[in-house]
Amino acid sequence: MNLSEKESAVFSRLSLSQREELSRFPDDLRSRTLSTLSWSRSGQWGEVIAKAKFGANVMSIIKTGKEVDWNTGYTEQGKLRAENNKAAFKPPLPESMLAERERKRDEEVKELAEVMRQSEGIVTSNLNGRGGFGD
Repeated sequence: MNLSEKESAVFSRLSLSQREELSRFPDDLRSRTLSTLSWSRSGQWGEVIAKAKFGANVMSIIKTGKEVDWNTGYTEQGKLRAENNKAAFKPPLPESMLAERERKRDEEVKELAEVMRQSEGIVTSNLNGRGGFGD
């Protein structure tokens, strides 16, 4: 990668996964993203990279009608991550236990609905500037 001194400094401060992600970017998008990162706070770096990637994908779909090739590996990785997250939240069960799981979830939903129904009320405020109905 041919990076300027400023871009190299920013690149060296990124996490390994962010560096790997940026290395897949086309050269012009990479340098634009790195220049944006140079004035961003470190907490925003992931957001800046994701925004650049999303924008490039949208432009590619608008212009060519298909996703950019450098982004498809990430998409597959994202799909796998989503499947793993789903499995962590709702682990696979044998068929004999599926009905029991559904029954328990229905009970939990009914209990939650009952709690929500009991706590319903209109919150108002008569204090100035609080945005309540009594202002």
